[in-house]
Amino acid sequence: MFFSIHGRIDRVLIWIENVAAIIAGCAALITMVLVTFDAILRHLFSSPLTFQHHLTQYYLLVMVTMLALSWGYRTGGAIQIKLLIHRLPAALVGPLVRVGLLASAGYIAAMTWQGYIEFHDAWEQGKLIMGVIDWPVAWSWVWIPLGCGLLAVRLLLDATAPRLSAIGSSH
Repeated sequence: MFFSIHGRIDRVLIWIENVAAIIAGCAALITMVLVTFDAILRHLFSSPLTFQHHLTQYYLLVMVTMLALSWGYRTGGAIQIKLLIHRLPAALVGPLVRVGLLASAGYIAAMTWQGYIEFHDAWEQGKLIMGVIDWPVAWSWVWIPLGCGLLAVRLLLDATAPRLSAIGSSH
């Protein structure tokens, strides 16, 4: 029973992670096009895109980073230090990895909650970044709880998996 529920949750999470990664990839593509177009306009015509810097810095790059977190971890983008893992008895490695995943999930869940608090505060107070265009701060913060939340769920799911996958390997 637990295994089938775990598998279903994993399949749904994989689908959500893939959609988030596609959105992150689109944001990266838009960033590259905007920066290139801005550079061309700035250097050839002395007429830069006035909105490009704020849009890419406060929105698109945050989106790229946060929405790709869980997908990157799931597909092998995690970095780990295996200094002691090969020297430990095999019976200890699995439980220690699970404890590490649970601790990581807890830490990332705390970051998710704090990111949500910042987003909600910016939303409720209508915070803005003043400039040529007034940019709403909340739309910069919204990606942090979304991305960290996905990663926290992925870490928790991996920690409770019936069969432990190697960290940093594709699922």
